[in-house]
Amino acid sequence: MQMMTRPVGLRPALLVAGFYAVVTGFILLFPAFASRVFGRAVPDPAVLGGWGTSIVANGILALGAASDTRRYGGLAPLFAAGLLVGTFGLLYYFLTGAYTARTVLLPLVVNALLVAWIWSARPKE
Repeated sequence: MQMMTRPVGLRPALLVAGFYAVVTGFILLFPAFASRVFGRAVPDPAVLGGWGTSIVANGILALGAASDTRRYGGLAPLFAAGLLVGTFGLLYYFLTGAYTARTVLLPLVVNALLVAWIWSARPKE
């Protein structure tokens, strides 16, 4: 008996990326919660809140793109690039000692998986 495999498309990849970004962004909007989740003190809540707001906005854009991948599927490489830039930022701050492994390990893995998933599911036209 041969097992049938079905590729997972762009819509679920953008839904996961959008949900992940919205949740992460909302965590950053609350400094006390963010410091517990990410394991570091929050030196400037206003800056952290700005980052959180930007991440929530990107998540909303990804969720919007997921609602109509025929129309917005061409944006997939941009979402992948944005996640990749974030991944390199996390890696840089980890290598310079600003972030601990606890802070970056999960986001690095999630970002890398989302980049690969979105890139592989992007429209090839």
